[in-house]
Amino acid sequence: MAYVRFSLYFRALVPRRIKTEQRQTGAVMSSASSVPDGVSVRITRDASAVIISVSDEITDLLGWPATELLGHPSTEYIHPEDQPSAVAAWFEMLEAPGQTRIWRGRYRTSDAGWKWVECVNVNMLDDAENPAVLTTMSQISSGQVSLAEELRARSQLLSRLSDAMPVGMFQMDTDRTITFTNDRLHLILGHSASATIDAQFSIVDENDRSLLDSALDTVLADGIVDDVELRFLRPSGDAPQEERVCVLSMRPLTDWTGEVTGAVGCVSDVTAQVELRRQLEVRANTDELTSCFSRAKILEVLATALEPQDENHRGTAVIFIDLCGFKAINDMFGHAAGDRVLEVAGARLRSAIRQYDHVGRFGGDEFLVVCPNVDTASIALDVARRISSSLTKPVNITVEVIELRASVGVAWSGEFIDADTLVAQADQAMYESKRAGSSSVAFFTSTDGST
Repeated sequence: MAYVRFSLYFRALVPRRIKTEQRQTGAVMSSASSVPDGVSVRITRDASAVIISVSDEITDLLGWPATELLGHPSTEYIHPEDQPSAVAAWFEMLEAPGQTRIWRGRYRTSDAGWKWVECVNVNMLDDAENPAVLTTMSQISSGQVSLAEELRARSQLLSRLSDAMPVGMFQMDTDRTITFTNDRLHLILGHSASATIDAQFSIVDENDRSLLDSALDTVLADGIVDDVELRFLRPSGDAPQEERVCVLSMRPLTDWTGEVTGAVGCVSDVTAQVELRRQLEVRANTDELTSCFSRAKILEVLATALEPQDENHRGTAVIFIDLCGFKAINDMFGHAAGDRVLEVAGARLRSAIRQYDHVGRFGGDEFLVVCPNVDTASIALDVARRISSSLTKPVNITVEVIELRASVGVAWSGEFIDADTLVAQADQAMYESKRAGSSSVAFFTSTDGST
């Protein structure tokens, strides 16, 4: 429970990153070997980093009376720029009972200055009689201060650069534990900082989860990951979750032997670009006036329907529709009336077809319906008659009522056939329907032509 309180306390205290700045430069925590000469202060803290006891030497080192520090979290005295590394170091130390770890950073002095110190921490929290973290604090040498300052400056530079980047950034270990994130990542994902990649990316759409897992496995196996498109379901209060589309790229990190030690990655929000791409695809595939497929798209759909699937391939039907007297409607009532007739015809066609059929505007006043998985010619004829019946109803245009009629031709094949041939057969049947008149439906047969 104390561990949880400590975690919550520091999430509010330090910036939303759990990086270990000194770890990135190789100087965060290492096994204790020696303590620099000089004054040493003995400090006892609980699991929440609250100071329980401190020796009087603290006055010589930092100027504070020992009683001044009692009952306060040690982070109140740590320099803000060193707090992220202190938090990460503390968590790492908590996970190693009985072990000794070293952390270096700046502590506030009683005269409002800062002093570089080294803290040798021993995790004795598993001691049943006296659970505590035992710390020996001492001032580090001028040479160590110079090195620490240089490392701090480099870490600060990298930190500031990452915050200025227009993409979310993160670093992780081989066990997928996050060691660094920038603020932009949390803005993009709409998700607070988490300890692991799996938790941080928990809002990935379930259908894209396998893509994410594959990308993580690849980069941790020393591979390169570029432009993996993932959908995220961001929380949006009481409203439905907001879907965002992001692109993930990652690179492995290795030690001097070439062994993978983790990875870095960046996340870019491309929702706007994806939406633009979708709109362009819709415009390319959809007739703007009738909302039916475009000529190119309906022919693509037909070609796909005719592709051999297996030996149990079912038939495919094409229905060719030509609106009768459309030119006269344009001439008598104007092009706005003609457009209205096309809109109504497109809507009626979509309502008359089966669930998996498709309608496309073939050109001018002509439409093409593709019916996949049609077992018999009679089924195709039933769909065509339903289409013809739906189109023969009057169309109201302001004060005028226009009688709408159509010539309908049907071609069906239960065998493999190319798209151009099937469309030509339906077109031929449509002309036979036009010659017959009275909004009849004609069916193409391979022996006698259209009937």
